[in-house]
Parts: sequence; C-alpha cells; structure tokens
Amino acid sequence: MSRSAPPQRTLRQVFAHNVRVTRVNAGLSQERMADAAQLDRTFIGSLERGERNISIDNIERIATVLGMPPQDLLSTDFAERYNLDETVARAPRASRLYPTPRRPRQKPGP
Repeated sequence: MSRSAPPQRTLRQVFAHNVRVTRVNAGLSQERMADAAQLDRTFIGSLERGERNISIDNIERIATVLGMPPQDLLSTDFAERYNLDETVARAPRASRLYPTPRRPRQKPGP
C-alpha cells in the first residue's frame, strides 16, 4: 500500500502560516501586530487562518512589522531558513486533526 503525498498548501496558506509562526516566535499579539501595521486585529486573525486575499501593500506592512523581507513570507521553507519553532503556533481550529479536549464543568459546592 503506497502513501499519498500530503496535500499541497496554497500560497495563501503558506503566507498565513509564515506570518503566524513569525508573529508568535516574536512574542507579538495579533493586536500589537495589527496596531503596528495599521490594520485591524480581526483582519490579522482572518489572514492567519488563510481566509483573506491580501494586497501587496498589506504584505509589505506586515513584513515591515515582522522585520522580514516580504518575499520570504511566501516561501515554503521559511521556518527552517529562519530557524523558527513551528510548534509554538498551533494550527487554526478548522485544520486541527483532533479537537481540543474540554475541561469538565465544575459542580457548585454544597
């Protein structure tokens, strides 16, 4: 039985992942990054989930805040090249293989 290759990520997904990994490794919140780039925090969140078709101007703003060349944020080997820890940026909810376990609710005391 042969294994199939993992699905190819779109350039939008590659960019989204690279932005998230860089932001988290830099210790920036979405809100701080959005403020520095003069963008809305909800825009950054949807961008990191791969939901946004971003303009070149906004790519340049984000790259400037992150201190990265804009073209590097589109590279599939970005994290390895910059020696970034990809495990600190958990996957967006829609792409998690397994749901995060919920804590049981606390029953009120007597």
